[in-house]
Amino acid sequence: MKGTVLDLSFQDYLERMNPQSSFQEQLVVIDLNDSMTKEDKVGRYPMQLEASSLILVVSGEMQIEVDYLPYTLKRSTVMQLLADNIIGNVSHTPGFRGYLLLFSPELKQEIMSLTSSIRLPEAGNLKRLYPEQSLTDDECAIVLNRIERIKKYIADSDHLYRATVIKNEVINLLLDITNSRWKKYGEREISFSRNEIIRQRFHELLLGNCRKHRDVGFYAQELCVTPDYLSKIIRECDEQSALKWITNAVVTEAKLLLRRPDMNVSQVAIELNFPDQSTFGKFFKRNTGMAPARYRADALRKAIHYT
Repeated sequence: MKGTVLDLSFQDYLERMNPQSSFQEQLVVIDLNDSMTKEDKVGRYPMQLEASSLILVVSGEMQIEVDYLPYTLKRSTVMQLLADNIIGNVSHTPGFRGYLLLFSPELKQEIMSLTSSIRLPEAGNLKRLYPEQSLTDDECAIVLNRIERIKKYIADSDHLYRATVIKNEVINLLLDITNSRWKKYGEREISFSRNEIIRQRFHELLLGNCRKHRDVGFYAQELCVTPDYLSKIIRECDEQSALKWITNAVVTEAKLLLRRPDMNVSQVAIELNFPDQSTFGKFFKRNTGMAPARYRADALRKAIHYT
């Protein structure tokens, strides 16, 4: 997917969002009450950050798309996202309150090194398949307390051991979340039905192939099933057709590409394997209600406004 997504480095994000709680350009803690109510900073446009992230919903609900899949995060829910996840269509209900933590690749690598001797349960490897996780009220209170402590130490620039304490608090936060997941799944191996496996593989294939393939037949062939059978499984699992998933994925990729200042609409059409710009324009407008050129101009204007 590299080269097809408007990537933002951790430093780019710091410059655009100008968060109040940040540590050595490695860790950012954002109160979503503030950041999400500011126009132009809401996740209207899909993006891919070169950073891992964690979202905690304290009250209200958040809607978010991750790798083309929609999620509704309710109170006492945490979501862990990887650096290569595609994020878009972020919104929230009135009364929403939550936190967003961003971890630079360097900090993530350091934390992995510091915790390399800790054996994680099998359930800890499900973050990509199931990035959201419900917490009990007590677990949510513990996670919230960890985040507040991290913010406190970020603000305490005179603390002699500030860096060490912050990193330890981050490790404790992540271990508390993993412990909650272990309580739910235990040591048992996670098994999936054949239909669930086909659904997972279908969505994985979308991430790597939607730019070139918009027909259900391609994905069915890759999964060794018939197009009708694939459509039946996806509709049963997701209450949405396979073709609709493919269309949504292509639209998301189109939006990402249209935000790139080094590509014009014609080049985007070629990248997405449309026969010509006109066909792409009709496809995009039919599914978004907006012409590609207009969307691109609006998105680039917002990007300039950030800088």
